[in-house]
Amino acid sequence: MNGNRLRLGLFGANCSSGRTYASLPERWDASWENNLRLAQMADEIGIECMVPIARWRGYGGASNPNGSSFESIAWACGLLAATRRLRVFCTVHVPLHHPLVAAKQMATGDHIGRGRLGVNIVCGWNEDEFQMFGVTKKEHDARYAQGEEWWSIVKRIWAGEDRFDYEGAYYQLHAVEGAPRPFGDADPPMMNAGSSEAGRWFAIRHSDLHFDAVETPEASTPRIAETKRLARERGRDIQVWTPVGIVCRPTQKEADDYLEHVVDHADWDAIGYLAGLHAKEGRRQTDPQLLVHSGHNPLARRALARGSYCVIGDPDAVVREFARLQAAGLDGLAINFVDYLKELPYFAAEVLPRLQRLGVR
Repeated sequence: MNGNRLRLGLFGANCSSGRTYASLPERWDASWENNLRLAQMADEIGIECMVPIARWRGYGGASNPNGSSFESIAWACGLLAATRRLRVFCTVHVPLHHPLVAAKQMATGDHIGRGRLGVNIVCGWNEDEFQMFGVTKKEHDARYAQGEEWWSIVKRIWAGEDRFDYEGAYYQLHAVEGAPRPFGDADPPMMNAGSSEAGRWFAIRHSDLHFDAVETPEASTPRIAETKRLARERGRDIQVWTPVGIVCRPTQKEADDYLEHVVDHADWDAIGYLAGLHAKEGRRQTDPQLLVHSGHNPLARRALARGSYCVIGDPDAVVREFARLQAAGLDGLAINFVDYLKELPYFAAEVLPRLQRLGVR
């Protein structure tokens, strides 16, 4: 997206509460007006991208995180029309979007943005949403097999192939064609956030960006390096990103105090509902009652950033953590705040100049 050693994106602003699972009065109001102001602010200060969450229902509890959300392709089109430099991703669930329809929608968005659309492919795990659509959830690895067929069809349409038939295990299509091609005849960059072996290999074979979970930067360094090496061995370059929750305040005490405020208002019903969905998927979960006694970082990862890495502190502390993440091999961070519009200006004024002086931006 540019030459910065550490790229930055805003994650989850299309959904109510964003990535925060807490009944806070100041939790994110994902109105169109707020999203538009946020995108134009990000465009002005040089944030590389915005990445949405594709969510069709909330997680319950008192705050019902993500209970209101903008559909991500339409959301991306609107923001691309209102910005100049910012790349805006759409997030597409493979089982819920036919590849021919999605290819046309995404090509349209790319023309609106004059080549600034990005695509985040999700092969699917949200059983509660699948039931809404009447779609049967496939066995884990089969979801990525379907994703490979889906992406292959989209790419062939975008390549401007003559009419073609497609006979696969998941799609049987006849006399397929589609125009226009994406803007400038260049495919939008694609990201995938699969962290399982099947998901990671899907990213290695097909993605331009791989979102991967980070426990600590140092512990994740070998895995990040291996992902890039495996992609290079297949003739591909891949960036590795991770999501990060941010609380940045003028002093460490203010940041710690605000984190306690978030934890005091944690929506454990919503967090528990999500943990239950993850448990059905075989994902790791942690009992919220145990988290209460386990220190700031695990608490923050649940209440502030939906299980992601968290950075809590004054601007210098935030920069030190960002430097650790970049030194581990990460190319980008998809960041979230409790209130994006209120917190991003301080982040831009205090953190971004420090990152520039450090030489990572």
